[in-house]
Amino acid sequence: HDLDHLLDSQNIGVKKNFELVILQGGSSEPLSEKSRRRFYREAKRMIKEIRDSGGEAALYMTHAYVKPHKAYYPEMINVVEDTYRKAGNDNKVLVVPVGLAFKKAYQQQPDIKLHKDFDGTHPSLLGTYLAANVVFASIFKSSPIGLNYNYFDAVADEDRQFLQKIAQETVSDFYD
Repeated sequence: HDLDHLLDSQNIGVKKNFELVILQGGSSEPLSEKSRRRFYREAKRMIKEIRDSGGEAALYMTHAYVKPHKAYYPEMINVVEDTYRKAGNDNKVLVVPVGLAFKKAYQQQPDIKLHKDFDGTHPSLLGTYLAANVVFASIFKSSPIGLNYNYFDAVADEDRQFLQKIAQETVSDFYD
């Protein structure tokens, strides 16, 4: 992406410069040594550009693949976590542990549908809702538990409460 262009807020119709830019790598980047090296290099470069423009960066830890994705394997989240922790620590930026929240939710409710069934990589509505709560809790250092937003009643109260709890627990555990 042309980060210089995007960081000039006037180019995209925003009056103020960004305070925080959340970067997310491709979901397959942690899977090989070569792509991890590229991820680390590009994260460092982009974080420097963001800081040079007066902003701060955060890294959005992706979730692991699930079946039927052809690259699914149960330990993928461990590699993803290690990759994002290293990049976060090396660059002294916030890591938003979305991938760990997916793992925790699946451990507690194995039948929950956080991924789209057709590919096992893209998040479903519930997966997106969980990710949003993790982002909220990470950025604002505040619990999402009790937030009423439910995407126009598309997220059932039981799911909303469960996912908010998972988000809060994940963020608390990650930063302890």
